[in-house]
Amino acid sequence: MNQTTRRVLGIIGLIILLLSLIFFTGKFRSHYTFAEDLIMTGLAPVQGFFSQLSMKTATFFQGIVDYERVLQENKELKTRLAAEDNIRHQLLELQKENHRLREMLDFKVRTEYSLLPAEVIARDPSHWFETITINKGYADGVKKDMAVVTAQGLVGNIMFVSKGSSQVLMLTDSRRAVGALVQRSREPGFIGIVEGYTEKTGYLRLTNLPPEANIQPGDTVISSGLGGIFPKGLVIGYVLETGKDQYGLLQQAIVIPATNFDRLEEVFIVLEFPAEKETLEKDYAENHTDGDDDEEEVQEVDPSGE
Repeated sequence: MNQTTRRVLGIIGLIILLLSLIFFTGKFRSHYTFAEDLIMTGLAPVQGFFSQLSMKTATFFQGIVDYERVLQENKELKTRLAAEDNIRHQLLELQKENHRLREMLDFKVRTEYSLLPAEVIARDPSHWFETITINKGYADGVKKDMAVVTAQGLVGNIMFVSKGSSQVLMLTDSRRAVGALVQRSREPGFIGIVEGYTEKTGYLRLTNLPPEANIQPGDTVISSGLGGIFPKGLVIGYVLETGKDQYGLLQQAIVIPATNFDRLEEVFIVLEFPAEKETLEKDYAENHTDGDDDEEEVQEVDPSGE
C-alpha cells in the first residue's frame, strides 16, 4: 500500500471518527460546538454531491426498469387491441350474415318455389365471363338451366353441374337473355329481353320493346316466365333510363340489377316451381277466351290491338 492510499484512508477514517463523535456527543444537545459546526459546514457539499449522485443513479436504473415494463405493457395492450378488433370484425360479419340469412329465410317462407340454399365458393377471376361457383351439385338435385335467385331478385341460371358444385351464369353476362316485362304496366303483349350490357359494366339492358310500350325510369322489371327456365314475377332490376335502339325503331332501357352481383355470398337454386306453370296456363286461358271481361281489359290497355 503506497503513501497516498494510506493518507486517503487516514482522512476517511478521521472523517468517520469525527462524524461518530458529533453524533454521540450531540445526540442530547440542541446546538453544535464551533468546531463541529465548522466540520459540518465543510462536509455539507460532499454529502450533497454523493446524495445527488445516489439519487440520479437510482433514478437512472429505475428508468430502465420502468422502460422495460412500459414496453411489455405496450406489447400486451397491442395484443389485446388486435384481439378486440378481430372480435368486433367477426361480430360485424355475423350481424351481416344474420341479416342476409333472415332475408333468405323470409323469402323462402313466402315463396311457392322449392328452393335449395347454396353458398358462393368461387368467382371467375377474368372479366370475360360473369360466372360464380356454388357448393351444390347434381348430388343435391341441381340440374342444368335451373334458376338461381336471392331474396332481392334474379341472379342467373345453372350453366355447368358437377357432383358437389355448379357454375352459375349471371344476368350480367352478355350470353344470358331473359324474357321480361314492366311490373307497373304488366302489358302482356310487350315482353322485352334483358341481357348483359357490355357498354356499362354491372348493368343490364332491356331491349325489343315496341315504341308505344309504357316504360319509364324507376319502373321495376320482372321476369316474364316465358321459356320455362325462370319463374314469372322475379325482380330483375329497376329502369335507370329509356331510349331508342340504334335503329330508332324499338325502345330500350338501361336497368340497374336488383341483386348486387359483386357481393353475392348466399343464393337459392329454384328446384321446382309447379305453381308457376299453373299460373301461366291460367293467364293464357284468360287472355284467349272470347267474351271474357278480363280479355276486354287487356284489349283496352294493349295499344298494339292484339
